[in-house]
Amino acid sequence: MDVEKRNAIINSAMKEFSANSFQKASTNKIVEEAGISKGLLFHYFGTKDKLYKYLQHFSIKVISEEIIDQLDWEQRDIFMRLKEISLIKFKVLQRFPYLYDFSLIVFQNKTAEEILHMNTDFPLELYSQIYTYNIDYSLFKEGIEVERAINIIRWTIEKYGDEFRKSPAGDNTNFDYKRIEKEIYEYIDMLKSCFYK
Repeated sequence: MDVEKRNAIINSAMKEFSANSFQKASTNKIVEEAGISKGLLFHYFGTKDKLYKYLQHFSIKVISEEIIDQLDWEQRDIFMRLKEISLIKFKVLQRFPYLYDFSLIVFQNKTAEEILHMNTDFPLELYSQIYTYNIDYSLFKEGIEVERAINIIRWTIEKYGDEFRKSPAGDNTNFDYKRIEKEIYEYIDMLKSCFYK
């Protein structure tokens, strides 16, 4: 399928499934917004149920693949690694603006591990290293519990992303990356002073 057409279907379907339950979601609205025929939708996805399952699989796959492919695995500073991961996620959300809302609904009662295991070809071992591989732990002050410190750093930056998406600036698909990067750096500077030598 043409990538542009596929993305239009994905965005339209995620929007509809985010606004309505699976039962109430309308394939008529999906095709209308995507600008395709209903026949084409069912030709590619079979049924509404198969489309929904495809979107579940896609939601996990698209972010994980982008992170694995674009991450600078040689970056040794956990702060810079987390900043990079956040910016990669923002770029994915620019292409798929309803992915976040759809994921919240679909995966709300599942643990991160359960979500990752839903995709059988998911590179779990590699993805599990995004916060640990090649990180220089000697940068941390003595006496700091590194694992807990990394959790605090990660939660702070992820929460910033959540708050940004809920703000009026996060509603459109043209994110101001310079502004996002600047604000993330401000949080990083504060946290670095707490945890780094």
